[in-house]
Amino acid sequence: MFRFRKKVFLYNNMSENNTQHKFKEGETHLFTIDGFTEIPGTEESFYILKNQSGGKHLLKSIHYKHYNLKIDQEINCKIDKINCSGKIYLEPENPVYKVGQTYSFDFIKIIDHVNSVGEKEKAAVVKDLFGEEIICSLPKDWKLSGNIKDLQCKILRIKKGELYLAIPETKTSDNKLSIGQNYWFTVIETKPLEKSIEHYILKDANENLYSLKKDMYEHYGFTIGQKVECTVTKFHNDGHLKIEPVHLHYQVGKIYSFKYLRTEKDFDPLGKEENVILVEDIYGVETKVRSRDIISDRKFGKTIQCKVDGIRKGKAILSFA
Repeated sequence: MFRFRKKVFLYNNMSENNTQHKFKEGETHLFTIDGFTEIPGTEESFYILKNQSGGKHLLKSIHYKHYNLKIDQEINCKIDKINCSGKIYLEPENPVYKVGQTYSFDFIKIIDHVNSVGEKEKAAVVKDLFGEEIICSLPKDWKLSGNIKDLQCKILRIKKGELYLAIPETKTSDNKLSIGQNYWFTVIETKPLEKSIEHYILKDANENLYSLKKDMYEHYGFTIGQKVECTVTKFHNDGHLKIEPVHLHYQVGKIYSFKYLRTEKDFDPLGKEENVILVEDIYGVETKVRSRDIISDRKFGKTIQCKVDGIRKGKAILSFA
């Protein structure tokens, strides 16, 4: 069996022990802006958000300058992502734009663009009501009308305050795939994309292309021509869909035994010391599991029962069963 070792982290949240709250991707919750902090020696600053259980989270301020956020303000945030380390990413509700709605944007120009699968395509540069410029990929059959001043664009996704746009009038074959559903794809090649990072390129039954970073799925052993079942997860910023291969061993929602390695001290992103447990999965990936119930002198056996809460970039996201 191919084995590799790589440490990943799991955060259910970044809260005090008695204020843990279990979140799921796609949910929306109310948060209060509890404070603002700057990281000494860097130019980074964060809003400190408090959930309704009292747990605290960090939100990078640079992405939301145009939102005019204020201390003590209550805002709705979507649980946008829980990554392969278990870290939670919040996305505040945009004060103007809503996902799924179509709006008029100021048209600036047409540019040549390379998309997320390495294909050259045309894209429009438009401007939103905050003065932010956004690139919107254009369908191959899209025709530029004369003296165009504005462009109707649909909001596919909002991430880090940035709008992901598409032209709503054109029904591309991408629209036949639904986010959250599983489909079969074919691995057709590997090639370097952004920053010369090697990617698997897959295609669906409609000849649409998708990319996966090769190093994140080496343990799956994909081969050219192989059929792979994947879940459609969300949109890239160029409007193309993202996919996540179904894990070869773990199923979301089920409980498995993981090899216990050790318990150690660590710090959450807000600087609070805590105990974490390291376990090893079937491929030798070391995963840090965090829980309010961990005490430093607690004894564990050779294995620990953990629930698979999700799969992200080929790795299982775990919590105690």
